[in-house]
Amino acid sequence: KQEFGSAIDGLTPKGYTPMGNALRKAAEELGNEGERSIILVSDGIDTCAPPEVCDVAKELAGQGVDLTIHTVGFKADEEARAELECIAEAGGGQFLEAADSASLAESLKFLAQRGVEKYETGGTEFEFADSPEDAKWLGEGQYQTTVTPDGGTPTDRYFRISVPPRHNARMVFTPVWQTEGMWEKGHLKIDPVEVTNEGDEECGWFPVTHTEFVSSGPDYGVDSANASVERHDKDDLECDMSDILVKMQVSDVEEEVTEDIALEVSVFYEPVIGKEQESEWTDGRVTSAGEYLGEMPIKDPQPISGGTSFNNAVEITEGTYSDNIVPGEFRFFKIPVDYGQRPVMNVKTPASVAHNADSLGYGIYDPLRNEVAGFRLNFFQDDAESGPETLGQYVWHGTNTPYQGEYYVWFGMGWVHEGYDVAGVEQPFEFEVVMDGEPANGGPDWTPTHEDGPEPSDEPIKFDAADGEATTSVSQEENGDDQEVNAASDEQDGGFGLVPTLLGGLLVLLLIAAAVVFFIVRKQRGN
Repeated sequence: KQEFGSAIDGLTPKGYTPMGNALRKAAEELGNEGERSIILVSDGIDTCAPPEVCDVAKELAGQGVDLTIHTVGFKADEEARAELECIAEAGGGQFLEAADSASLAESLKFLAQRGVEKYETGGTEFEFADSPEDAKWLGEGQYQTTVTPDGGTPTDRYFRISVPPRHNARMVFTPVWQTEGMWEKGHLKIDPVEVTNEGDEECGWFPVTHTEFVSSGPDYGVDSANASVERHDKDDLECDMSDILVKMQVSDVEEEVTEDIALEVSVFYEPVIGKEQESEWTDGRVTSAGEYLGEMPIKDPQPISGGTSFNNAVEITEGTYSDNIVPGEFRFFKIPVDYGQRPVMNVKTPASVAHNADSLGYGIYDPLRNEVAGFRLNFFQDDAESGPETLGQYVWHGTNTPYQGEYYVWFGMGWVHEGYDVAGVEQPFEFEVVMDGEPANGGPDWTPTHEDGPEPSDEPIKFDAADGEATTSVSQEENGDDQEVNAASDEQDGGFGLVPTLLGGLLVLLLIAAAVVFFIVRKQRGN
């Protein structure tokens, strides 16, 4: 910005308006790659023809490059307006008028459009298998792939996971369907159809999976499908879950989406909690936190550029911030939340810069990408402010918000619908985040993360009882019975190391008893 200002200060005005040559020079400087725009501002007609400026605009448009020419008439008379309108029409752009510096600044902001910053995917790359026999094992962590949604009858797609003893598994499926800001018809269906234990059908249970439908713009967020594998009683704590088969379907109900979409798959190992400890946390929880009654005046916001996805979300603390967004785009931030707390947010936006009936969605996702709060601001000619919005309860084990860790504060601007031609105009917004409640002992120390998962494996994952880390087995024959997995934690509910500990203690007692008997016999013989 300083360099740009210095360059302008170094110019010497000559009193002429060579608009034709100026357009050619600007087009030359911009090059031929990508979307480009020229905004021509003038208070009069071209005074240096030839070349005729309108002919130059037609010439540039005829070159077939992705260049748009907009014009702004600053206190322009009738003759100047006609010429500027001709240039904008020939260059595929828009003509705006400005009567003063304020309206000139507004016009420039309106015309300075940009493309949508797309969702940044993350995770280890993998591919679904077309058959159960070819399905690979995914470990704990995040994965990504691309799929073409099926039209008509959905195709079955497969992968496998292994689950450690004394753990449940959570799987999250995040679809990414994003346009260039304009409304598109589609109705995606992300469906974890079936989860089965191929190794031991009597082991574990599989709660009803959650299917996600995606047909709305970013103002409705990035919602995920999910599935679970659970050990529901003491007999299941250490049974064999090394071969869990997951069957997926990705389809477009209306057969409108034909291009590939990105899909992120996350696998989590959640420790099983003992009944006694669970009862203690349940007894101590606050069932309803009620409305937040504190003041949240949005003052002196700090400029910040949010991430475009969960994966590059920008970390924030309590405070007030400002950012910009265009239709079809997301902004993500993350903030750590402990048990006993809940994040509260207030959002404010001025009237629509693009003069559209716009919508800004916002809300909060938990560490497993479950939406725990979601709202929308609709605005057009007036400013809009949400007031304090938050979760209905504090983060606590056994509630609808059971996970501590990084919570995601998100924003998404709705698509531009038919009848509105402008999609790339930046809309400013401000928001404040505060933390309500105090940190407390409200659940296990386990915190979900979205680290990249290990490379997909042709064999089940085995687990090391010593350190709890998962490793891929080299060969089923070499490892023999090692395909049975060890517990990831010896401390939870007595731990998997309880049996060896008892055996070791019994051995010590036997040795002591033998020593006592030997001493008594020897003493009797001595007598």
